Amino acid sequence: MERLKAGVAEVDITPTASGLLWGDLGPETSTGVDAPLLAKALVLDNGESSVAIITLDLFSLRRADARALTNSIAAQAGLSPEAVVVLTSHARSAPVTAAVPGATELDTALVEAVLEKTPVAVAEARSRLQDASLGLGHAILPHLVFNHRLMTRNMKAISAWLGIPRDEVLAPEGPTDPQFSVLVVRDDRGRPLALLWSFAAENRFPAGGRVSPGLPGMVQQTVDARIGRHVPCYYLGGCGGNVSFSHALAESADAVASAVMAVQLETPADPMIRLGGVAEQVILPVRDASRDWNRSEVELKAPQATATFAREAELLQAEGAHAVPATVQAVRLGRYALVCLPGAPFVEFALRIKQGSPFRETLVIGFNDDAGFVIPRPAFEHGGLESWPSRAARVGPGGGEYAADVADELLKTLRRA
Repeated sequence: MERLKAGVAEVDITPTASGLLWGDLGPETSTGVDAPLLAKALVLDNGESSVAIITLDLFSLRRADARALTNSIAAQAGLSPEAVVVLTSHARSAPVTAAVPGATELDTALVEAVLEKTPVAVAEARSRLQDASLGLGHAILPHLVFNHRLMTRNMKAISAWLGIPRDEVLAPEGPTDPQFSVLVVRDDRGRPLALLWSFAAENRFPAGGRVSPGLPGMVQQTVDARIGRHVPCYYLGGCGGNVSFSHALAESADAVASAVMAVQLETPADPMIRLGGVAEQVILPVRDASRDWNRSEVELKAPQATATFAREAELLQAEGAHAVPATVQAVRLGRYALVCLPGAPFVEFALRIKQGSPFRETLVIGFNDDAGFVIPRPAFEHGGLESWPSRAARVGPGGGEYAADVADELLKTLRRA
């Protein structure tokens, strides 16, 4: 094993034509572009093994497109597919590139552009390899996030961002993970070459009809201004399917950028890093959409979305899927590991995996495909938006627990290698 080398590259993937944005309970029509969408690539190499981490300013990618992109990157850059990590940012201000409730059309031109441009960026990053070192640091920021699934007296679980009813709320349904993490890649002079930040909170901010990367883009701008030069910041979305930021976009972005700066200034880095990757294709149970079982609950908690979710049930019935194929992945970065779970997992899965990991530190990340909300069994019993079947929420009871079990085994395999 040789000294670590790292290379970075970015490519603009902003759509050239206006269209639909992901929005929240349904798509929004784009009225223009506030900031460019980017595909960012980081390649790490130690002379024996290589790892590539790619972040896309998109809400999500269909599983077939995500797998095609991973295989294309691996082929063009000479990497193992298991060592290629492709993540999206869950930005609601990005165009529709996977199924969204209320829309049946995708921005296929953008998907094609992403499939074409991203492997080129990875190859460019590989061509720019330079001596580097890597470290992992943390901050503890419980004040920035909250579990937005609230247990009530009469309505079981509600999602706070849908509106909080009077005289009902008793407690959050589950925990948060206040640990904010930054993987710091330094050049041979010790300066930051790349900063990869992860936090278990959903990137849920209004699109406002304008194309932008949202939170990750604002964090990037702020960090660049404070460092005085451009240092690529990569957003590794944690398991925040049931966790939201406590503040609005601008305030959250400023707080996150401050945390990135504070952590990177305190984090040492190691030039000798073992690298590796493993992955397993899994078959997860599918939610029952044989009828519109949740209609009365939708009418109670989100009446404006009743027709949307009724239509989603019809579309799922037409698909007739019997299971949800997905990928669980683990990547070694020296004494640290990344676990990549499908969809938007609840934070409970990350806390469990981290606690049992054989590595010194483990980051658990979601958003590697379009599986949608991946929730624990009790959350299905409690109901709420995240439990309602849709093309953006397919995984049924027990699927998240099984994916976490697979992640546990992958970490053990990676540690023994």
